[in-house]
Amino acid sequence: MRTVCGKPLVSAYSFVKYLCAILAKQGKVIVDLSAITYNIFCFKEKVSEKDLYLFDDIEFRTGIDNSVASSDISEGLNSLQTFGIIGKLNPTYEKIVIYLTPEEANTILESCDQRIVTVLNELAQVF
Repeated sequence: MRTVCGKPLVSAYSFVKYLCAILAKQGKVIVDLSAITYNIFCFKEKVSEKDLYLFDDIEFRTGIDNSVASSDISEGLNSLQTFGIIGKLNPTYEKIVIYLTPEEANTILESCDQRIVTVLNELAQVF
């Protein structure tokens, strides 16, 4: 039985921050913004039940045209941009740039459970 009330083990912000750190470590520092939410949604559908807790704080909405949206992921990305971890490329903001060095990415991931790193490494392969 899933807990309805309570703090999630991994917040949406932390999820996005950890994912950006892993992408930076893999040298994937320019990412298509429109693909982020869709890739996370598709990955969630394939992840094992024991790892679903990673998505407890992320809500997805699907549209008639099979588009996927998540205000939780969008807010996480906006927060990362505010803190200077990512930036959006002009003029249409279709891509984000991750400004983390591998050392900074390692510092972020030190506070992260190894199981989360393993699962998000699998997700990062999609990008």
